[in-house]
Amino acid sequence: MMWEESRDNFESKEFAGILKRYKQMLTEQRTEFFDVADFEFIADQYIDKSQFSNALQACEIALRQHPNSIIVKIKKAQIFLSQLKLQKAVHLLNQLEELEPANPDVMMMLGTCHNLQGEHNLATEYFKKAEQNAFEERDELLYNIGISFIQTGAYEEALIYLNKALSENPEHEPVLYDIAFCYEKVGNDDSAIEYYNKYLDIDPYSESAWYNLGIIYNRQENYAMAIDAYDFALAIDTNYSAAIFNKANALSAIERFEDSISAYHDYLRIDPDSVDAHLYLADCYFQLDDYENAGLYYDKTIVMEPDCSDGWFGAGLVMLINNNPKEAVLLLTKSLKINSDCAECWNALGKAHAALNEFKEAKSAYLKTLELDDEIPEYWLSYADLMFNNNLFGDAAKILEEAEASEAACAAISYRQAGFYIFLNNFESAKVKLESALTEDFPAHIDFLENFPTFLLIDWVTEMIAKYRYLGGSSTTT
Repeated sequence: MMWEESRDNFESKEFAGILKRYKQMLTEQRTEFFDVADFEFIADQYIDKSQFSNALQACEIALRQHPNSIIVKIKKAQIFLSQLKLQKAVHLLNQLEELEPANPDVMMMLGTCHNLQGEHNLATEYFKKAEQNAFEERDELLYNIGISFIQTGAYEEALIYLNKALSENPEHEPVLYDIAFCYEKVGNDDSAIEYYNKYLDIDPYSESAWYNLGIIYNRQENYAMAIDAYDFALAIDTNYSAAIFNKANALSAIERFEDSISAYHDYLRIDPDSVDAHLYLADCYFQLDDYENAGLYYDKTIVMEPDCSDGWFGAGLVMLINNNPKEAVLLLTKSLKINSDCAECWNALGKAHAALNEFKEAKSAYLKTLELDDEIPEYWLSYADLMFNNNLFGDAAKILEEAEASEAACAAISYRQAGFYIFLNNFESAKVKLESALTEDFPAHIDFLENFPTFLLIDWVTEMIAKYRYLGGSSTTT
């Protein structure tokens, strides 16, 4: 936009001391003459610092000295627009429209006002007039029309004008950045990456552009590229906390838990009160089987945020693993009071009750688990194992028959079915299930034998496993 046209001169000696002289005039409550360019400079200094009331005061004084200045009136309208005082801005701009109906700045600002008021058709008319009458700095005007659409969330429309601006000036850095931003908003990640990279070719020291690239790569699950992007952002600004946090998350996603832990600690040095960082740090320690530190950080999470269900859940899992099922029941129950729809937590609660030989409570927890999510094999296996461990072999087999008909069906289910059928002396069904499991996932037979070690004494079991080992674990028998 052409509000900026005098800024090329702002750093010149001509303007040195102007603001100081202006402030001194206000302090001494006297009147001193400034020309229009001086007042424009003074107003812009305040606008750049978002000191709009001071900028408006400068415009009022300017109009007393230069009552017919179109430039000052446009600057005043700009301030109203920046303050979102749209009615005042429109009133003044309508007056200016009568005086200068072909002024592209006036048309552009009127379009922006109507756009922000939801009057999109009228806004488009003014934007067209602005574009038709812009002969200088067209790229800047088109860019600001694009920004107007960004402000209202109309990213597709914004892209039309931003691409026009780019055609006028292919190296307009803010245009490249905002095109990338709009493509990101409309879900076109590949184009967003392309334009962020074009922007970075011109300004490689933009930490925000690197950060935004990291977010896109992270969303695409391209975690290695995301980490690289965050690292570039951090090379520019070592205290860019959001980049540190997101880098830690990306490292965790690719199971580089030790590196992730280091990054979370870096983040906590900047934001020591972050509940999420404490929780995710605990999760990383948990994944490394460092249950002491996991428990420590889950406890810190709970102290900081008593309503954090995941904190209670994690602490409960640590107790369960540490063979303290009674304490686990208490912690998991607290988690479920906050979030009763967590199937994983209900499953853990079922295991805790089972460890305490509380059959009824365990069964109830497992049923709730499957009510919430019946697509996870572990949940079916946990429930079936409860029955099996209580010598209810028939019930255990029926549960897995139900699982077989669900999305949870897999080799692990078939292996366990084979084991249950053997205990029921249903050897024909056991052979069918074991053969199916060996065909689907031969290496998993190790877990099968760990669950049922005595089956190594059954000739046909060992013969079938040996046969599939010979066949490479991928062929069926005839």
